Amino acid sequence: MILRRLLSASNPLGIFLMLAILTSLPFHSWSQGERAAGAGIIDPSRENALRIKLPYPPGNSYRMIQGPHGAFSHDGFNAYAYDFRMPEGSPISAVAPGRVVRVKQDSRQGGKDPAYIDQGNSIIIDHGNGLFTQYLHLQHQSARVKEGELVKGGEIIALSGNTGYSSTPHLHFQVQDATGQSLPCAFLDVPGTGIPTLYRTYESQNDGMGVSPYAGESAMPNDAFAGNGLKIIRTNLSAHALRIDKRYTLRGRCTATPAPRQVALYLMPARGGKPIVSTYAHVDEAGYFTCTLDLSSLPTRSENWSETNDQSNMFALALAPIRPDSSFWSKYSIQVTAR
Repeated sequence: MILRRLLSASNPLGIFLMLAILTSLPFHSWSQGERAAGAGIIDPSRENALRIKLPYPPGNSYRMIQGPHGAFSHDGFNAYAYDFRMPEGSPISAVAPGRVVRVKQDSRQGGKDPAYIDQGNSIIIDHGNGLFTQYLHLQHQSARVKEGELVKGGEIIALSGNTGYSSTPHLHFQVQDATGQSLPCAFLDVPGTGIPTLYRTYESQNDGMGVSPYAGESAMPNDAFAGNGLKIIRTNLSAHALRIDKRYTLRGRCTATPAPRQVALYLMPARGGKPIVSTYAHVDEAGYFTCTLDLSSLPTRSENWSETNDQSNMFALALAPIRPDSSFWSKYSIQVTAR
């Protein structure tokens, strides 16, 4: 019984898309965005083919207390999530191999008040091909893996908890895309269709066998900012984990009419606000533009920068048209980490 922004997390992971107030500072007006129209409604072509097993060790059994489209909180970006009730401190397993792209484990806070929504500890794993898994409400400082590490299917990654906006100790689990939108999934070790039934208890067989192999780092989707009227043609941006020692280039095209004269590519705090690092690009007569983003100054410009990979540095990435008054506003943002 949980509500996730990602990403959150909950952004974590993922993406958080939240409505913010538009300000009017030249080149600095911006919103972290709102939930995408139709969030929680999945085009069949986007349904995932990730083969996974239950997110806890073999022989352990837990009750599924909220499933897809659950009335309490599973809508929008959480529409296809599963909640498993379990005592705090229960081991959590990776459902398939992948690379850890986000670790948040610094929170001790949690409760039924929505004010705790940002306090949920979580881990996000990139399985490749634009597919991620998120494990939320983890116990304080319980991560057994670090950002950037490769993990095996069935490997213990953390302990369950009750952090964040949560009414009872449990694990919130979901498969999601790069935007943080949860996707329908089935478990190889759940009898029948592989889809857990509400209030039934399921014993895990997660030995890491038979699940999807790691397919490599996921790339930033070409349609990540389509809602802003901007399409990515090519980029070396990854979908989640960015590096401060790498220069990123994005070639894109404006799909809106009339096309803006400039666009902004920028990184800001995970919950939105003024850009921390930004770059601006001219749009040519055909609607094309090229941006180059340098993140080398990010550590000195960010608050509470973590030098260790046991706690991720979380930001929101946006690409938006610049208005004639030199302000810009993004409806959509992608939750990323930087190291």
